[in-house]
Amino acid sequence: MAKENTFESLVNEAFIEPLRSVLIVDDQYPTWEEIFNSRILVEQSIEGREANFTNKKWHDSATAGEVLSLISEFRSQKPGFIIDIHDGVSENIMNKKAGGETPKELADHLHQSDLLILDYNLEGSEAGTGGDTARKILTSVLNNQHFNLVVVHTSEDLYVTMHECLRALMESCTSKYDEEYTKEIDELDKLISEKEDADEFDRSRIDEKLDMTTYIEARHPDEGLSIALGRFMNGKDAFSDLSAWAMELDLQPRQKKFFFYWAIHVFEKRYMDEFSKNPPKGLSWHISDNCKWLRTSRGFVCFVKKGPENLLGELKNALVNWKPTPSRLLSAKYRDEISRMGAEVEDTSLRQKHAFAKFYETICNPGMDSLSSEQIELMRHYKLKDHVSRQSEMLSFLVEDKVADFGKKIYEADKENNFTFHNHYGISLVTDEDKEKASSEYNRYVCCLPSKENSFGQFGSDQLDSGHIFKLENTWWVCATPACDLQPGQSTIAFKKGKDASLRPFTAIRLHPVKKLNELTQHHINSGSYCYVEYMGEILGLGLKSPQDDSSKPAIQKVEWRSFIAKNGGVITEGKLHLLEIELELEGMRIKSDHKEAEVLAKLRYEYALNYIQRVGTSVSRIGLGYVVP
Repeated sequence: MAKENTFESLVNEAFIEPLRSVLIVDDQYPTWEEIFNSRILVEQSIEGREANFTNKKWHDSATAGEVLSLISEFRSQKPGFIIDIHDGVSENIMNKKAGGETPKELADHLHQSDLLILDYNLEGSEAGTGGDTARKILTSVLNNQHFNLVVVHTSEDLYVTMHECLRALMESCTSKYDEEYTKEIDELDKLISEKEDADEFDRSRIDEKLDMTTYIEARHPDEGLSIALGRFMNGKDAFSDLSAWAMELDLQPRQKKFFFYWAIHVFEKRYMDEFSKNPPKGLSWHISDNCKWLRTSRGFVCFVKKGPENLLGELKNALVNWKPTPSRLLSAKYRDEISRMGAEVEDTSLRQKHAFAKFYETICNPGMDSLSSEQIELMRHYKLKDHVSRQSEMLSFLVEDKVADFGKKIYEADKENNFTFHNHYGISLVTDEDKEKASSEYNRYVCCLPSKENSFGQFGSDQLDSGHIFKLENTWWVCATPACDLQPGQSTIAFKKGKDASLRPFTAIRLHPVKKLNELTQHHINSGSYCYVEYMGEILGLGLKSPQDDSSKPAIQKVEWRSFIAKNGGVITEGKLHLLEIELELEGMRIKSDHKEAEVLAKLRYEYALNYIQRVGTSVSRIGLGYVVP
């Protein structure tokens, strides 16, 4: 009988079925080390392990049943999970270490696991640390390079647990106040101090006016703070008491607005040490009686009460509540197919021993002996990237049918659900503004490769290539030289004399920015003359001509192009390209050249880069120069 195709089944296939291993971190569960340590000679045993093993609650029938139930749940999966257990504690709680490891070192275990089950109160309630180690582990997990699935299970109050975890992952509002806000708040604080001196106000009542649930609600990334401010100004909902409190001061409307930010500041003071100074990207969350979860760009965490519940079922329900978009479901499925088929495909491809022996020879000897060591290293790096690109393309080619079939299942399930999956994106595409933004972002996605910006907002080194778009002072350009002529160490006929391999001549086409994208008609977009990049947080159109100059049909084939010389072998460092701009002026019987620094902002996909390369050829080989107009 065929499986029912629902959103729940799609989430299960994309996120739950790929799970193969689980790491359970609980201070009351037995570890393999302790179990075997209890069966060896005393003189061979590990110091401290026996005491830990004896004192754990799993010796009690109820806790033992809890452990067995949890392990049985994971063993019953098809295929059964690989299970590891870590107690997450050390003998000296004050060391803030977990089993001889720091929380970060313990979090690194997850690199070998698909799922983490994390007990929140690892140190035990008697330690009085209130989940501190668990929060440190969680923070480390959400800062590693994997998309992790985590279930936090605890006997503590789930609302309190989640609030504490969120504080550990977010910045305080106070730390983000700019100079204007800080000045206004300081002025208001002076007024409030005067009122307190006259016994007309008491700031210590802040907890009566603003509780943690309301505060967390105001901090939600979906415009939580602006919505909360509006409710406060109108004295509505959970902010009515805070609004009424502000009225006691007879404030002007502008002062009342800053009273809201002042109250947030005062409320945060007692928790200031708990906030993060390095918050993860993409933090969001959902809190309700039936479901509690948070997510970042690197992980998903759900919160569950300890007991005999189905943890995988709770995790799946939380994932369904998150409502991952069809795009994310496809991405998860693609990642799983690559992981599942990767070894088999890799083995098949590597049977071509002669081809890969030749590949490795090109890595060992990437260039001519006359090149500098730096140029040889650049060529080696370039060839390795080219190999990875080909391997990735091969893997994608072999799994694309499976992922496409999964995409069809998403569509069919959405069809049965009256096409509601589109709402998961949180975009209506009804207003002209949303339509325009969606089209421009989609066009940018279609024509440009993703940025190589790292998690610290920095760019690594790259090699100038066809399709690189750069900004030179106030002008925009796209590199239109074939990639084969830009490889490190590639010989060039551009210079009659000289052996400076660090100079790479290249051709670039001038592009004209289009800030008002609604000026681009269907005729413009389909002419092959435009591309889209992201600049200063906005999508910018770039065309061979401005829309005003590109309104006639057929489009003029001539383009504005110029020759440049890239320095340092064409290496792009921290998003910067150093080049020489050639000027047709003599200076001491030499052609002038000015050193310039260009900002590299994007790279076009190959087929779009090829389009601009062909435009240069078309521009310099036009026919009909002798024609006359009748």
